[in-house]
Amino acid sequence: MEYLSRVLGKMSELPDFRYHPMCKETKLTHLVFADDLMIFCKGNLKSIARVMEALQHFSDATGLEANIDKSSMFVAGVDEETRHDMLKITEFTLWTFPIRYLGLPFTSKKWNKMDYKQQSAMFILPQSVVKLVDKKCRDFLWGATEDKRKVNLVAWDKVCIPKQNGGLNIKSCCKWNIAAVGKLLWQLTRKKDIIWVK
Repeated sequence: MEYLSRVLGKMSELPDFRYHPMCKETKLTHLVFADDLMIFCKGNLKSIARVMEALQHFSDATGLEANIDKSSMFVAGVDEETRHDMLKITEFTLWTFPIRYLGLPFTSKKWNKMDYKQQSAMFILPQSVVKLVDKKCRDFLWGATEDKRKVNLVAWDKVCIPKQNGGLNIKSCCKWNIAAVGKLLWQLTRKKDIIWVK
């Protein structure tokens, strides 16, 4: 895959290749994970043709070929005729978002707070989400509602400490999220036999 990375890097220097708009600043052309490859480019025929030339060059040099049956393309912001021509050039299958990849949601849209909540065991959550979850927990504890505010009788950080230290042992969302991500990282480094770690 290192050779393919070099080939795609050289391809990106050609004058008629255009980066995907979200990858232009970083000059990102591809991501590789194990034997999976994602290639990014602008949705025009010249860039697609350059990508296919790079893949063909790699195949000729190494004898390795992409499995067309497992190759898919995601297209946005192009007309129907261009999309049809792209599929004809690549012979890939057209897929649409959202999908799941390695068990994670993969989408072209920015995540909302609900998406972050659902994936909280895998990602460090933004502070806005952490604060919202802790607020909902505080409101529940003290009986507050949208219509009726109640005074918090004890500071939230005191409520979250263990019972033997005078708290209620309620988990703070921030600390729970850090612990969950830490557990995931521990599994990545220690449990080599799990298929998604491999």
